[in-house]
Amino acid sequence: MKKIKNLISLPLFVLFIFFSLQTAVFSLSSEENKFFVDKVIAVVNRDVITWSELYKYMEFTAKDEIKALNPDEKFKYFKAHEEEFLERLIDTKLQIEEAEKYGIFVSDSEIEGAINDIKKKYALTEQAFQETLKKEGMSINDYKKMLKEQIIIGRALNTLVKSKIIITDAEINNYIAAHPELSCDDEGYYVSQIFLKKRENQEELKAKINEVFKRLIQGESFSKVASQMSEDATAKTGGAIGLLKKKEIASELSNLFSKMNIGQVSEPMMTEHGIFIFRLDGVCFKKGSDQLINYVRSLLEDEKFKKDYKLWIRGLRQRAYIEIMD
Repeated sequence: MKKIKNLISLPLFVLFIFFSLQTAVFSLSSEENKFFVDKVIAVVNRDVITWSELYKYMEFTAKDEIKALNPDEKFKYFKAHEEEFLERLIDTKLQIEEAEKYGIFVSDSEIEGAINDIKKKYALTEQAFQETLKKEGMSINDYKKMLKEQIIIGRALNTLVKSKIIITDAEINNYIAAHPELSCDDEGYYVSQIFLKKRENQEELKAKINEVFKRLIQGESFSKVASQMSEDATAKTGGAIGLLKKKEIASELSNLFSKMNIGQVSEPMMTEHGIFIFRLDGVCFKKGSDQLINYVRSLLEDEKFKKDYKLWIRGLRQRAYIEIMD
C-alpha cells in the first residue's frame, strides 16, 4: 500500500469523484459539522472512501462503551484511532468484493429481521431506534447498508475461511495438558473486580464510574485502575479475587460470567453496598468434561481462524488497488 504524492496516478473516475466531494459537508449534527469537511480519503479498487463514510463506519463499529462517551471525548477517541478504523474499513470493502464474487448475499427481509432482533436486544422502540441513529449522524439507509455488509462478511468468512479449519483430538489434549488452570474439581471463573462504595451523592458515584471506564477505554490495564480506584481489599491485588466456584456464587453472577468472553469487562452491577465492575480473567472446567473439550476446541479454532484470516486479508490486499490520501 502506498501514499498518494499527486493526483495524476488516480483513475479518471476517481479524480471526478475526488474533486466533486472536496467542498461537500456531509450530514451530521451541527456540533459534528464544525469538525469535518467531506473529502475522499482512500481509493479501494473502483470504490472510494470519504470522510463521512469513515465517520459513520466508526460510529457503527465502535464498542458500546465508546458510543456512551460524550461527543467531545468520542471525537478525540475517533481521531486518535482514525488510521486503525480506516484500515478496517478498507478490509471491509475488500471482503465485500470477494463475497460478491462467490455469490454471497443477504436479502432485505433478513436485514429487517436483524434490525428487529437488535431492537429487542436493547429494548428499543421504533422511535428510540430512530433517535439513536440520528444521534450518531446516521440514516436508516446508512445503517441497513452497514448491517448488510457485516452479515455478508460473516457469511463469507464462514464459507471461505472457517469451513476449512480442522482441529484434531491430539491438538485438544496437548492444549489441555499445557494449560492445567483450565481443569478443576468444580467449574468456576477466574475474576477481577473494581468496587465503588455506595454514596448519598449519586452524581459523585456516576463520576467515579465514568472515570473507571474512561481510563479503561484509554488503554490502562484493569489491574492498574483497580489498584488505584477500587474501594475494597482487592485493590491490593489489582482487583484479582482468584477462582470463584460456580456452585458457591449467586446465580446472577454465574449467569453474568457465563456470557462474558475472557478479558471482557462487565457493565456496572449495583448492590446494596455499592457498585461492582467485573473482568473475566479465565474459566475452569471439570476435568475430562465435554464442556472442557468443547471450550478448548473453540479456543483452537479461534486461534487458527485469526491466523488464516490475516493470510486471507493479506492476499486480498496484494491483489487490490489501494491508495490512501495524504
